[in-house]
This record gives sequence, C-alpha cells and structure tokens, in this order.
Amino acid sequence: MKKRIALVVAIFALVLTGCAKEQIYSSSPPMQTVSTSSFEVKLEPLKAEGYNYYNRFHYQFINKTSGDLIIDWSKTFYLRNGKNHGLFGWEGLTFEQLREVEAEPVITIAPGKKDAIELFPLKLMGWREEGVRMKSTTPEAGFTLTPLPEGENGMSIAVLKDGKLLRKKIMVNITLK
Repeated sequence: MKKRIALVVAIFALVLTGCAKEQIYSSSPPMQTVSTSSFEVKLEPLKAEGYNYYNRFHYQFINKTSGDLIIDWSKTFYLRNGKNHGLFGWEGLTFEQLREVEAEPVITIAPGKKDAIELFPLKLMGWREEGVRMKSTTPEAGFTLTPLPEGENGMSIAVLKDGKLLRKKIMVNITLK
C-alpha cells in the first residue's frame, strides 16, 4: 500500500512539474533613450544566451557637443527600483580588474563620437567555483551574470562637461509573466 501511495505521489509530482508554465520576461520599453543637448544615452536590457531572462545591458553613449565629455564610471550607478544599487562591470572584466573596480575609470568621449559596451550590475554577479580556482586566467573570470530583478532597472550616469557634473537617469521596467 505504501508503495502505491508513493507511486501516485511521484506521478502527481511529475505531472505538476511537466505542466509548469514557462516564465516570460519582458522589458518596457525594450530600449530606453535619454537625450540632452549634450549627449544621448541608450540602454537596452539583454537576455542571457540560451535563457529567457535579462542579465545585462547594452549601453550606448553619443557625444553631441563640440568638446570632450567625460563619463565618470565611479559615480555612475546601477539603479534598482530608483535606488542606487552599486557599480557596473563590463564585458571582458577579469579578476584583476574586478579587484580594482572601486576606482572605475573615467572615459573621455570625443565630440561626435560614440561609446558602446555591454554592462552588468556588479552586485548581481554570481561566482562559479571553477572560476575562483582559475583566477585571472580567463576573460570570464569565473563569474556568471544572474537575472536582473523584476521592476525598474537602469542607470544614473555621471557625465562631466567642462568640469560640471551632469547626471541623468535612464530606466526600463522588467516584468515577469
């Protein structure tokens, strides 16, 4: 009798698991653009390769002025539901660079030029055990990108123009259906 009950419970569990609904992530808007007289920033959440969740952003910055603009990455923050949630990492980040991420670089963008890269929130980074052993020998540096959470996700970008700080927020809303 106990074997029958266990068999029925196991079959029931398999049926429920097989009927689980796939989670669908979406972003509204799919790509957000913020434009000023000095610059334009585009931020687009990107889905993890082979998965249906977002885990990073494609970022693009265009200098619309006749002079240099400087992006201060140590003062540019990942925003989660409107609140500062740490700094960004970038595509190809290594362990050595990660150790120094508290002093992120300032990037100068020449007049009329564009800067584009894939970014991810450092606080949402997961660690792979084999990567910890490999240390800085691989570009992946042994970490993995975890899903961006539901809700508002974006950045507060710090741009220096003629020594004056210009700050803009750029947000998308990620939902799970």
